[in-house]
Amino acid sequence: MNIFDLLQTDGFYVKRVATTKRGEYSGPCPFCQGEDRFRVWPEQGEFGKYWCRGCGRSGDAIQYLRDYRRFTYQEACSYLGREMTHPPSTRAGCRPTKPQWEPRVTAAPGDIWQAKARKLVNEAVYHLWTSTGKPMLDFLTGERGLNEETIKKFSLGFLPLDRWESAPAWGLVEILKENGQPKKYWIPRGLTIPLCKDDQVLRVRIRRPKSDGAPRYFLLRGSDTRAMVLGNDKPESVLVESELDALLLHQEAGDLVNVISLGNAQTRPDQQAADLLNQSQLILVALDADRAGATESWRWWQEHYRQAHRWPSIRGKDTGEMWAAGVNIRTWVEAGLMEYDVDTQPEPHLDLAEEEHVIEEHRKPAPPFPLATCETCHWYASNPWSHAPDFGAWCHRQMEPLAAGSPVCEEFNREAVPTKSTTKTAPQAPPREKRCGPRQLSLI
Repeated sequence: MNIFDLLQTDGFYVKRVATTKRGEYSGPCPFCQGEDRFRVWPEQGEFGKYWCRGCGRSGDAIQYLRDYRRFTYQEACSYLGREMTHPPSTRAGCRPTKPQWEPRVTAAPGDIWQAKARKLVNEAVYHLWTSTGKPMLDFLTGERGLNEETIKKFSLGFLPLDRWESAPAWGLVEILKENGQPKKYWIPRGLTIPLCKDDQVLRVRIRRPKSDGAPRYFLLRGSDTRAMVLGNDKPESVLVESELDALLLHQEAGDLVNVISLGNAQTRPDQQAADLLNQSQLILVALDADRAGATESWRWWQEHYRQAHRWPSIRGKDTGEMWAAGVNIRTWVEAGLMEYDVDTQPEPHLDLAEEEHVIEEHRKPAPPFPLATCETCHWYASNPWSHAPDFGAWCHRQMEPLAAGSPVCEEFNREAVPTKSTTKTAPQAPPREKRCGPRQLSLI
């Protein structure tokens, strides 16, 4: 992975404009939003280099991760798979001060761009509800769990064909190709996922058919990069990556929690999302349960938000897969709220005899392990809702499948984690029929 890959992941697409330094690329600046003064040399150095002629920002891939994604030096090295070395100091014998993270400020696109985007979104909505868009509509309802009301409310749509338009028609500066001709404004075919606020169209992201190759998700140039925030009046919030996952969560449990979609596990909250997170009493971090998502859940989020707790999907890496596997999304959210309930009632006062009994119980040696079966785990046994058929067996602390002899089970067996109160039980929902399966959709 180099600077070129990082820029594409964050929605900034650059075009080759010269052969200097084994390839020079030009595109929009992630920092000053300039359209044509950002230069990238992917073959320079270990991970490539960049420089903006407008704002003066420059550096390599590590510097980009630190400046744009607000990674620490250690996190940037780990993400790129580079053995960490100490960053250079400004004075001999002095270590540089760790930069304090500050949420980025985003701005809405210009009026011309929004007018064109509104027209595009309306056209895509029309196509989705025709026979041409029926396979995509079936995908949204049958494999992503979205009902027609949600699809219409958030103006999801479908573009059946690629198109190329003029960048100035969208209010954007032209980018020149290698031959000096202006580059067309590309609008690929696929599922359109707009971000709208009141009458504004802030962003259009397109989920391209898998057969069309990378990138799978394409952000139209000029779009705002703020997080999708659904709801802002609840004391608890849930973080996910995909916007489709956010729509499903909001549909199923929008009356319980605010939902925030970040786009990917490495993206940091913008100012609007950070303000909501700072006000939240509880943050359930449900980033995709893959290596990158899990790392972000346990590291960066807990460092910056003490009220954040990991609550990953079960039976799938994300909310959509979890729904397809038959898990009740609302029950999953309610279980998370119960697990980290900030309004838990205090334990009743114990008299002296009871206190001595508790002390004696804790002095007893730990029972032998590994456990014969997970059902003998005291936490597992006292919380039957945790291993209901609708959930599957998982540990309340690390959300990992309970397995005989595993470190998690051994920890519970030694009573290293207190037994949760049994006065509450998560609501049980009848298991639904598994809905995932092979589909042959050429447009999905």
